[in-house]
Amino acid sequence: LSRQGIDGSWSTFMIQVGNPGQGVYLLPNTLSNAGNSIWVVIPPGCTEINQNVSDCAAKRGGMFVSNQSTSWSTEKLPNYGLFSLETGNEEVQLGLSGNAYYGFDTIHLGLSGSGLPQVQNQLVAGMATNDFWLGSLGISPTTFNITNFDSPIPSLLGTLRSQKFVRSTTWGYTAGAVYQSPSAVGSLTFGGYDSALFAANASIVVSAGPNFSNDLLIALQSITYDSYGSSPLLTNGTLVLIDSMVAEMWLPIEVCHAFEQAFNLTWNETHELYILDEKVHANLLAQNPTFTFTLGGSTSAPGGQTIQIKFPYAAFDLNATAPYAKLTNTVPYFPLKRAENSSQYALGRAFLQEAYIIADYDRSQFHVSQALFPDLGDLPKLTAIEPPKPGNNTTPEPRKDDKLSEGAIAGIAVAAVIVPFSIIAALVYVYRRRSDRQRKYKESQMALGMSSDVSELPINPAPLGTQELLVDEKPGEVVGTVMAPELDAGFDRVELEAPHNSS
Repeated sequence: LSRQGIDGSWSTFMIQVGNPGQGVYLLPNTLSNAGNSIWVVIPPGCTEINQNVSDCAAKRGGMFVSNQSTSWSTEKLPNYGLFSLETGNEEVQLGLSGNAYYGFDTIHLGLSGSGLPQVQNQLVAGMATNDFWLGSLGISPTTFNITNFDSPIPSLLGTLRSQKFVRSTTWGYTAGAVYQSPSAVGSLTFGGYDSALFAANASIVVSAGPNFSNDLLIALQSITYDSYGSSPLLTNGTLVLIDSMVAEMWLPIEVCHAFEQAFNLTWNETHELYILDEKVHANLLAQNPTFTFTLGGSTSAPGGQTIQIKFPYAAFDLNATAPYAKLTNTVPYFPLKRAENSSQYALGRAFLQEAYIIADYDRSQFHVSQALFPDLGDLPKLTAIEPPKPGNNTTPEPRKDDKLSEGAIAGIAVAAVIVPFSIIAALVYVYRRRSDRQRKYKESQMALGMSSDVSELPINPAPLGTQELLVDEKPGEVVGTVMAPELDAGFDRVELEAPHNSS
């Protein structure tokens, strides 16, 4: 199957890591700091912590075993490459974390012979934590700064740009929608976008957030649904982060209460989910409400330019299965989470099923549009985004009639398909305890082809560094309540920190 997930059914994207290439299926990571490396699941993610999960490796998108790659390197990385997984502050706020073995390896965007780029020395994090069930394909341009290295480590997107595989620091992404007929797969394009996948006349341009880790910050002004006489579910506008690394929508508690009252939802304290019993689920299916999310550049409504993204109930009719949220079985649930404070407000993959995002880091802005689901015969319609001319920091609205000049290298399109897994490239179109801690060290080291002598491994490793911004953020223009910084050519840089102690 081309869809994985324990919190829903999601399109994953195949890349090959190492030499010879090991195929893994990943979710795009839209976060700035967390999205500047590639996360892959390593064998302890099944053999150590999910021993009772049948077909675990396939369900987690495949395993990467570094000692089977001749190009894997941890040169200059202290601490055996073991550090806290760089999740970014936003995922820490959501209680998501883990440790990972970092190293460098070759990345091929697709199958051998596909014509897609192959890039060397990309930063790869091998993880086992269940907080992130699937690995991730970082699509941020931000760089890593590691103490022992003379210069920052570029991300995948940064490498594609610097090596001229793409002409702009941009991407377009939509998560796909399994509930559509036929099922719609996800689409990811570097250096441009697929104009067939969004409504060009239903789009909003938003300046990037004031913080690098929150660059996809947008104002959610209202949520309504189409039942006669219904009250709005959200009326007080709030800033939310578009975050592809979570499935749910994390919204203020009063908004969650409005959903509870409107649809008879019940919050399960043990699993921290809105699990649906048979009656409630049947009523939602029968009612089949359509939800409308109004978004803009300001939290006040009306707040200048806005867009309405519509969601059928099917977009929120998800299943969760063990080991997600401490479950032991599979249950239907509504993808809404109670946020404790504004630092947790987020729109996850459930939102990205019906939205198409274009991130333009060259201009410090992003587009949000209603996603479309055309016939497969109409795909792809890839369009390049050119870098801005000196002194010009604006970009035209995407148009369906945009054409590429002959021979232009505009982007790389990556799409998840049903069977077999493949990458579609259109380069011609667009370029706890001490003993337990030691055991986990040993098995993880062996899985990665490193030292298996536990006595050599530090129990409390010294920090490599703490996450910090190394680039001054310049004042930017304000669009509503969202400030737009001007990104320096090097973008943001973060440092790794030591792994969290087990307990």
